[in-house]
Amino acid sequence: MAVEPAVRHPLAQRSKSVLQSSSRLICRSNYKWGRVVGTRWIVEGKVSDRWPIYTRGNVGEVFPQVVTPFSYYYGIIAAEKAWRDTYAKMGIKARDDFDSDDPVIIGLFAGYTYLNLSYLRVSGVRAPGSSPDAIDVAFFGEGDPPPYVARKGDKSLLSSVRILRTVMAALNAESQPTVVADSYRRVAAFEATMPSLDAPDDELLAFLETFPEAFGPVYGNHMESSGLAGIISGILSDAATAAGEPGLVTQLMGSAGNVVSAQYSQALYKIAGTVRSTPSLMSAFDDGVDGLLDRVADDPEAATFTAEFEAFRAEHGHRGPNDWELSSRTWENTPELALAAIDSMRRAEHDLSPSSRLVRDDELRAAAIDRIRPHLKRLDTRNFDKAIAAMPYWAQAREATRDRAIRLTLPVKKVFRELVRRAAERGGDPNSAHVALLEPPDEVYRYFADPPSMMDVIAERVALYDRYSAAEPPFFITSQADVPTIEEMEAEQQTVAPPAVTGEVLTGDPGSSGVAVGRARVVLDPADAGQIEPGEILVAPLTDPAWTPLFLPASAVVVNVGALMSHAVIVARELGIPCVVSVEDATERITTGTMLEVDGTAGTVTLTEA
Repeated sequence: MAVEPAVRHPLAQRSKSVLQSSSRLICRSNYKWGRVVGTRWIVEGKVSDRWPIYTRGNVGEVFPQVVTPFSYYYGIIAAEKAWRDTYAKMGIKARDDFDSDDPVIIGLFAGYTYLNLSYLRVSGVRAPGSSPDAIDVAFFGEGDPPPYVARKGDKSLLSSVRILRTVMAALNAESQPTVVADSYRRVAAFEATMPSLDAPDDELLAFLETFPEAFGPVYGNHMESSGLAGIISGILSDAATAAGEPGLVTQLMGSAGNVVSAQYSQALYKIAGTVRSTPSLMSAFDDGVDGLLDRVADDPEAATFTAEFEAFRAEHGHRGPNDWELSSRTWENTPELALAAIDSMRRAEHDLSPSSRLVRDDELRAAAIDRIRPHLKRLDTRNFDKAIAAMPYWAQAREATRDRAIRLTLPVKKVFRELVRRAAERGGDPNSAHVALLEPPDEVYRYFADPPSMMDVIAERVALYDRYSAAEPPFFITSQADVPTIEEMEAEQQTVAPPAVTGEVLTGDPGSSGVAVGRARVVLDPADAGQIEPGEILVAPLTDPAWTPLFLPASAVVVNVGALMSHAVIVARELGIPCVVSVEDATERITTGTMLEVDGTAGTVTLTEA
């Protein structure tokens, strides 16, 4: 292999110069912030003095696990810049909001990503007709956040005027926003530049360096559609609250139709139908999903299934658990994740098609509109009507641009895994998640030049990763003093929440309307999708798109975290499934087999039989 250690290799020098300006305030393990500390994560940010409140809310379903340095340097730093550029375009960002290029909106503390609640609330301050509370409802929901406290510089007349123009244009949407088509175009262009996996290491490494520049604009499109979806959903939420029935917002939102993140479930359900009609496939699934594709490869009766499943992986294989992480499993590289969902769906004795569940969707929306409209002022009524019409387009755009941003990571994941595979043949670690714990550019290039020389470092990092993964980070951080070391997190592990008892009502936030009764199935990992039986109520800690196929066989969904525009809520509405989010400690307090009644409109989960 021609690559030399990073300190001398020209690719490493270019990578270092590109990343240096953005990473200079990222502290390393054991960095001392003016106080005695223990062990810190490999890379870590600094709490902003101007915008000091950070939360795990919302980002917990995007980055649920400890973040690797590889993903932080190549992805998150680019995302921060794109987010600022997008907010400037929308009018949200004022000229003096940030005094440096160092990450602020996306924080990395105690091994986990955080969102800057202080700054995101400002979009509610500056957007006419919105509020910090509306932003909390749309995107955060859970926890008991520190109240918004107005500070000098929060209000900006110029920003308000620019946001008003942006929002009014968004409210007039009559078709799919242009950010969606732009995202598809950019992703296709980037995929076309991916080198062959037979290419030399130098060429593969050079391709990795092109990712941040390509990723930024596509991620920016996602931030634009997310921001506008949040503002518009806030208009609907405020209207329902003004009518004294905040839960009606779930019926106002309803199904947007053609939401890409709901298509995964529907595609897998179609494949499950093929399995049900093929006895040899039913038998193969009975034997487990591990190695299933190899076992049925020569079965002529499985030809249709094989073709359908490969088509699914080609179209949707970029998704998977924790899929913003560049070293993560996907349905393309770990097909067992999708096969487990098919395993659950194929056992259903009744039709799981969403169409039967959504039959009253339009009727419920119309009834909610009639109940809310009399309580609104004249100007509010006009914006309310526009928001009702525009919301489906922006809900679709939010999920489509998110899907495309993840799609852009697929070539990088493939190339990185190939480099890891090659290094493993020369004495390196075969696990890409382990190699991603090395810091770009120096450590990464040094590893690919001489894998055995970095194995001790990787072993230490893996041990540290396991410790952080077992710890619970604070939900809110409001100062640098709040950022714990791993020793502090281990010493302050939360006590296990007491189990809920018969008759107890657990409260959360309304997500998707409807009422369902069934037995709970607590699932902590989407890889265990085969555990859920049709008709059970899925109780999960969070739900990124890898969980989506579990929704279809479930009669309802209960999630520890989430808010009105969370992924779980959007998908549940598309599939016609009642959903309650932000149910604190649901996965700890509810046990599998408990009989539940889930009211997605009221935001309650009642234990009818513990």
